[in-house]
Amino acid sequence: MNINAWINLYKPSGYSSAYCLTLLKKKFKLKKIGHLGTLDPMAEGVLPIAINEATKTISLVNKSKKTYSFDVKWGEQTDTFDQEGKIINKSSKIPTYEEVKYEIKKNFLGLIEQTPPSYSAKRINGKRAYEMARDGISFKLHKIRKKIYGMRITEHSIINKKSSFLVVCDSGTYVRSIANEIGIRLKTFCYCTKIVRLRDGFFSKKNSYSLKNLINSENIINFKKYLLEIKSVLYHIPTIEINDKKLRLIKNGMKVSMLEEAGSKEYKRILADYHQNVVAIGSMKEGIFYPKRILNTNE
Repeated sequence: MNINAWINLYKPSGYSSAYCLTLLKKKFKLKKIGHLGTLDPMAEGVLPIAINEATKTISLVNKSKKTYSFDVKWGEQTDTFDQEGKIINKSSKIPTYEEVKYEIKKNFLGLIEQTPPSYSAKRINGKRAYEMARDGISFKLHKIRKKIYGMRITEHSIINKKSSFLVVCDSGTYVRSIANEIGIRLKTFCYCTKIVRLRDGFFSKKNSYSLKNLINSENIINFKKYLLEIKSVLYHIPTIEINDKKLRLIKNGMKVSMLEEAGSKEYKRILADYHQNVVAIGSMKEGIFYPKRILNTNE
């Protein structure tokens, strides 16, 4: 059975994103599989997965905002900025709720600059930063600019030396770095003990499925009930329906006139739909559809 769709996986803590994909690929004998936005092994939450021809649409998904909850422990800093690392600094100072709230409002809303963790999937000359860090290779990561749309403290305990936060941020923001930098600005230290991705654009925790549930699906038919159509994930891109003749032309990479169906409107991106299947991604100019990428979803 040829599956071309997305699935909203809730990744458990303790597994890498790649490992979860490998499990699903082997279990259901999938040809191709890919994901949107890597989650660290210690992190849990929403991990959007594209299957077979849907992998061609990963770059088209609306990467707007991501929502995370995260917990920190005060008074210690680790080399990974989370509980997986070694403690490299300690401090006896535990900030008050008011101090943390003031620091967030002052320095962690709007556009911020942050340094990615040394133990991250960031590439340097083709090699992952965490691989170089593990090998003891010295390197420097450049600061990146990201936008924090909102952030608040949900719990704070001086006695337990713990705080919990909720943050809405740009795609590609490092939550571990936010925690580390909050600690430093407050003249103390902290590291993440838990990170949960609650939302990634279209995908949310509410409509996600656990890895256990997916793996326990008895067969591919049972697995299909968890799938999301490509069109539903690419909701922000307009769609135009095509007939048999135009399908053949598009499949051969040829431009086709859609003047009658769409008029002379221009679209930088538009989906060609054939019997409820996205078969091509292209652009539209002066009533002509120019295919950019063909999806073999109707075979």
